[in-house]
Amino acid sequence: MRVNMIKQVLLTLSVITFLQGNVVAQELVNLAGEWSIKLDPDNNGENEEWFKRSGFDGMVRLPGCIQEQGYGNVPDINTVWWKGESLKEWFESSPWLEEYKAADNFKTQSWLVPDRHYLGKAWFAKQINIPEHWDDQRVTLFLERCHWETKLWIDGEYFGSNLSLGTPHIYDLSKVEPGKHSMVLCVDNSDKVNLGKWPHAASEQTAGTWNGIVGALELRAEAPVWIDDVQLFPDVENKVVQVKGSIGNLLPSALNWEMDVQVKGYNNGNKHCPKGLNISGKASSSATSDFSFEFDMGKAAKLWDEFDPNLYKMKLTLHAEKSGQKYANMKEVSFGMRKFAAAGRQFKMNNILTFLRGNTDCAVTPKTGYAPMDVESWQKIWKAYKDFGLNMARFHSWCPPKAAFVAADEMGIYLAPEVGEWAKVVEQAQFDFLQAEALRILKTYGNHSSFIQMGLGNEHTGSKPFFEKLIKEWKATDSRHLYTIKANSRGNPSNIDYEVVRGVGKNRERRMRYQGGWPPTPLKSEFIRLAPQTSIDWNEEVASRKYPLIQHETAQICAYPDVMNEMRKYTGYLNPTSLEIAMEQLQERGMLEQLPDFVEASGKWQVELTREEFEAGYRTKELAGFHWLSLGDFCGQNHAPVGFTDAFYDTKTYVDPAYVREWNAPTVLLACMDKRILTTDEVLKVKVKLSHYGKEALLLNDLVATLQTADGQVIKRQEFAGKKFGQGSASEIGDMACDLSKISEPSKLVLKLESKKNELVNRWNLWVFPDEEVQKIADSIVLARKWDETVEEKLMQGATVLLLPQIGSLKGNLPVCFTSYYWTSGFGVGEGQSSAAGVLINNRHPIFRHFPTEKHSSWQWWDLLTRCQPMILDSYRNPNPFPKHVRPIVQPIDTWKVNRKLALVMEGKVGTGKLLVCSIDIERDLDKRPATKQFRKGLVEYMSSDTFNPQTAITVEMIKEIFSEANVDKNNPSEGYSNLPTDG
Repeated sequence: MRVNMIKQVLLTLSVITFLQGNVVAQELVNLAGEWSIKLDPDNNGENEEWFKRSGFDGMVRLPGCIQEQGYGNVPDINTVWWKGESLKEWFESSPWLEEYKAADNFKTQSWLVPDRHYLGKAWFAKQINIPEHWDDQRVTLFLERCHWETKLWIDGEYFGSNLSLGTPHIYDLSKVEPGKHSMVLCVDNSDKVNLGKWPHAASEQTAGTWNGIVGALELRAEAPVWIDDVQLFPDVENKVVQVKGSIGNLLPSALNWEMDVQVKGYNNGNKHCPKGLNISGKASSSATSDFSFEFDMGKAAKLWDEFDPNLYKMKLTLHAEKSGQKYANMKEVSFGMRKFAAAGRQFKMNNILTFLRGNTDCAVTPKTGYAPMDVESWQKIWKAYKDFGLNMARFHSWCPPKAAFVAADEMGIYLAPEVGEWAKVVEQAQFDFLQAEALRILKTYGNHSSFIQMGLGNEHTGSKPFFEKLIKEWKATDSRHLYTIKANSRGNPSNIDYEVVRGVGKNRERRMRYQGGWPPTPLKSEFIRLAPQTSIDWNEEVASRKYPLIQHETAQICAYPDVMNEMRKYTGYLNPTSLEIAMEQLQERGMLEQLPDFVEASGKWQVELTREEFEAGYRTKELAGFHWLSLGDFCGQNHAPVGFTDAFYDTKTYVDPAYVREWNAPTVLLACMDKRILTTDEVLKVKVKLSHYGKEALLLNDLVATLQTADGQVIKRQEFAGKKFGQGSASEIGDMACDLSKISEPSKLVLKLESKKNELVNRWNLWVFPDEEVQKIADSIVLARKWDETVEEKLMQGATVLLLPQIGSLKGNLPVCFTSYYWTSGFGVGEGQSSAAGVLINNRHPIFRHFPTEKHSSWQWWDLLTRCQPMILDSYRNPNPFPKHVRPIVQPIDTWKVNRKLALVMEGKVGTGKLLVCSIDIERDLDKRPATKQFRKGLVEYMSSDTFNPQTAITVEMIKEIFSEANVDKNNPSEGYSNLPTDG
């Protein structure tokens, strides 16, 4: 065996030798560069023996995918997408998209549209040169990530196939003689195994159905006696590492070997270097032999966790000799000393209770369609996690590449990959693939400290006997991780370690998050059913299980996307046509200039709704964690801009990560209030609590609560007695009460909790309204509850008219609009828990004289926005739209998919008369609705004043257009499905 540093340039190939001392770890021939290519859409290649060719007419660069290099078909209305999906039916049900069916203007809101689309086989060919000195080596072809079945031929000889989405494809080429050879690879990205319609590992939804090879693409050579595999099992209690591995031997005879083992800390200031050791053994002939030993890390061993991600490298150097021939090989493995385990209903990291502040990673890769394969890109992603207080990622129906684990190891992020399905798992082909893929994932990534959990996939059900068998096999194979089967599924077996759920009970009817199930209608949302508070928790639901529960895909609150700025970031072959459609619709309806206000108003409200979701989790005793959906926007399933970052992990303009970390962090101060909307004859009552999952116990001896007005006037200040807290949720600190009778005007108050020594702060907005008489409507105002000839005539005669349309009488019959859109739903009746992505408010308008508000909706709007119905002033099929320059006083922000101009309060001039239309119920049960009573007061006073003098001319036809008689319940016209009782 020759041990040299070799550099050769053979065609476009380079040879790199990795040396450790005088021992060769591995030599590489980089196969990156130009390959010839031929597409095989009709599956003729194998029958026609394309593998015997030395090349093809087309050229492509690998690593890379073929679609980004112009191969495939230009998508149109006739394109057959993943699993035979067609968009024809979707277009038929979306009349606002009629113009985008044309081939020269094809756009869809379903997912990012590639410049080229291709499903099927692609053949790649290249001349390779195996160096002469590799004649006695173990030679492999390493393809880091393929999509998703590959087959290999060398000089026309078949070398086998690989079928994996989450792990490298590796081929043994040891029998190939040195010299030049023709290599032909066939990559097939079509549906090989039923993983479901939408799995992020394979479908169009986010990662895309790319075809190609990404990451490392190389020939590798090492000694014919080599360290084949090493798995490290840290034992935190005893400060040792159990090492299990195998020695490969291509030689026809057995031989003895010796191995030197050294460990050294290498990051985070970790300089610990325990004493090394030497072991020996015997390698069987032409086989693989196992070895195992215990490595003592010593008392000074440093542990790995989210706070201190201390890493070590174990270097194993193998020496063997046979008949005077010496062989050497080296393997280096990074690891951390950590133990992640279930402890009753919660998790422990290194025997300390921890709470998983997780994000659902759905393989959103808007530039390439495939996951980044470099560590730097993942470092940016994990930094965003840290910036927003997160410590964990669940990979929804996919497994990330090695770079993700490496970066997470270094930065202290916990990872939960999934084998990669989103289907009903009942077929033998599914069992075979998923079982093998899971074991590949454990072997490939199992040593990474960040790898703490694994699941099979998402939702649906399947064969429980198979699932039980999987869990049993996983636990027997690798004890370093905890296991579940499916997130949010009723099909999980009893031997899982934890469960990811949105609710408990036979049909998950006992919810564990604000949104109760699919489809998301208003009455399935606790945000709408319950008056604003900060006291709800999921204690009873969590206590009903004996193992840890993680909230499934919590929040999912959308904000209007920053269409113009985000579109500029799509510089690859994937096109954000949903954003392009939104831009054109906004422009057509005169709202493009409002885009910054839409983004800001919807975004500010998105943040507050998400915050309450998180805090409800922190208020829950023994909840094990949550999976947010999600930190970043989602580009599939008709586009869900749910993130605090865009799809590129760039922070959105309206959100401050430092503010988010006040209420999403290892330690969070909590104020539990039964009400956020009060009257001056009430007493504010607050239970102060703490969620603490820091590494050390917390001494809290300077906590101060302050209640003050929006302009900083202190109403009450209270100090709390010092106390030491261990890890846990919702620990009691103390109570606070404040008489509100001295507040004379409608007011926004801010309750602030702060411990300066511990750098902890949190604050909550609440509102106080005087208990006054209902403002009567002046005789000078004509009150109308429907539009008819009488109202029209009075306006033409110069009257002042207040029109209060009844819920159910308006065109579209839209739902209420207190929250924002949930996930990607929301076009009309029954299609969302809200009809708007927040509300844009002209808060400087005189109508708000007695109603404190910002430009965006907040908790004081609950009573109004759960008793309302938006008017449609302009839409895709409106024959009499309101003028483009009309700006409603209260304007719900429509979905980015339809972009109708909506209104709850608007004014205009009709003939010589003055009209104000309010589609918020400001008439009923006002003795129980203090916020609405104050809003009504401002509205009536404004209409009674000389200030009320709208100038925008509105025609009778425009007003008639907002009504639809067909939607009115003649027996009870004031009760629509959108309308809710005041008591929730």
